[in-house]
Amino acid sequence: MHRSSRNIRLATASDLSAVCELVNVYIRNSTANFRTEPQEPAEWEALWKELHERYPWYVATAPDGELAGLSYARPWNPRGAYAWSAESTVYVAPGHQGQGLGAALYGRLLATLQAQGYRSVVAGVALPNPGSAALHRAAGFEPVGTFRALGHKHGDWHDVSYWQRRFSTAAEPPGELRTVAQVVPVTGGDAGRDAGPGGE
Repeated sequence: MHRSSRNIRLATASDLSAVCELVNVYIRNSTANFRTEPQEPAEWEALWKELHERYPWYVATAPDGELAGLSYARPWNPRGAYAWSAESTVYVAPGHQGQGLGAALYGRLLATLQAQGYRSVVAGVALPNPGSAALHRAAGFEPVGTFRALGHKHGDWHDVSYWQRRFSTAAEPPGELRTVAQVVPVTGGDAGRDAGPGGE
């Protein structure tokens, strides 16, 4: 599918059943997600209600409405001093991989987080996953460490590498964080065609 035919927009409550179905594909068939049991839509509904005003959630949809991909952010750690750091996640549906959609979803997510005032974004990558490593490197992340044999799934132990994207290295205190609704018009986040560089 040509990338221009996919629309990236903020996720809504009506997307969450499809989001759950997409993520469950990864839970069942890969080590990209360390859950071992499929999730229920209600779990995603609760998480979205809790987070979507403070953290961006984007979906990419095909012309027929099919969910092609998802990117979202959540707290890196709930303790107060971590408030300006977020954790990021991207999923691309089978059949839509290898077309630059992961990069486009990540680009939209990171632009919104930066405009909100977040200072740092962290992502974990279960190894081996050269495609995800390439995606994070292309998105400006740097590898900051690897935990050895951190999870056991599908019969094997897997290392997990952590990646960090810093928006600022300035030493001054951080400013007040803005909501997603306050910055989406600035970043153009609520509508737009997929036009990112290649990579998932």
